[in-house]
Amino acid sequence: MSGRALMHSISIDELVLPVTAGEQTAAGAAFRAAHEHGERIGVERYGPGLASLTLEERLAAWQSSDAEQHRKRVVRDGERIIASSSIWLPMLESTEVGDHGVAAEASLAPETRRALIEALVDDAERVAAEHGRTTLMGGSPAAASGAVMASTGFGGADPDEPEAAALIARGYELEQVYRMSVADLRGLERGERPLDARWADASARAAADGYETIAWSGPAPAEHRPAMRALHEAMSVDAPVGGLALEAEVWSDERLAEFERQKTAGGRTMRTVVARDRASGELAGFTSLFVGSGDVASQHDTIVTRAHRGHGLGMLLKLANLVELRRHHPTHPRVRTMNAEENRHMLAVNEATGFVPVAYEGIWQRKVAR
Repeated sequence: MSGRALMHSISIDELVLPVTAGEQTAAGAAFRAAHEHGERIGVERYGPGLASLTLEERLAAWQSSDAEQHRKRVVRDGERIIASSSIWLPMLESTEVGDHGVAAEASLAPETRRALIEALVDDAERVAAEHGRTTLMGGSPAAASGAVMASTGFGGADPDEPEAAALIARGYELEQVYRMSVADLRGLERGERPLDARWADASARAAADGYETIAWSGPAPAEHRPAMRALHEAMSVDAPVGGLALEAEVWSDERLAEFERQKTAGGRTMRTVVARDRASGELAGFTSLFVGSGDVASQHDTIVTRAHRGHGLGMLLKLANLVELRRHHPTHPRVRTMNAEENRHMLAVNEATGFVPVAYEGIWQRKVAR
């Protein structure tokens, strides 16, 4: 399919999710084609295995929730899906925001790929406008530095990269760059200071300062649910967001339960470690991992509240959950995580833990006049 022919025949379709991943219907077949496309995009952007999901995991990941509506749009070449977009519409806070990401396979001819990206961005903006969204966010590949620097001063992008170019042409500004990093537990075991020794040292320091760790798998125990809601709310305002127009979140028990259900759907396991102040019983921070079918676990949020910083708890939480991962999921030796480039403290903790950079993602934004 040539770029010239495609320019006159691009058809962008809504992907209707099936009830089950193996459903023998048109929706099931379309979803499986989209899954295969998603796997190809993951390898192109991050390398083999780092973003791989099973059909069941991807079906769960693409579901909407009370907190966020997800729309999936696809472009086909025959039965094969060659390009797609995801559009996220926050439903509880930041309800003026429409967030989108597009992807066109690298094997396409350059002019075809550019045309698809342009069409998908226009389509995503139209969908966002239909929902009254006046702040648009988009994503693109990025780097530690580039000709276009993020407003935070950390990270940049190549303005000639097709996804970035489409956003720049529409008036988006690069607000933030995220770094994907990966740690390999097998390497941590072979270092001069193995994982267990480092964890023991961090635990001893925390214990001397009056802290202990508690670990669990799955939903938060009943006695910790109010504190976990508060920690998620703190995460929504504490994590660096650059100039992105994101509002503080409010977490009810229903929202926490839905988050836990969605993150463990498709066969995934959620592992959480919290740090507790023994004197007060207060939870000082947490970190969580999601473990799926591949050999790579996904690091999710990590936070230590301001009142409890300065005791090495961030490092303790990271190391403790890696120990939990190795103990309970020995077939998952690698862990991936995403952090804002300006979050230098957390990046320093990650680097000291053993994470190394593998990819970067840019977050762009523009405001639309009412």
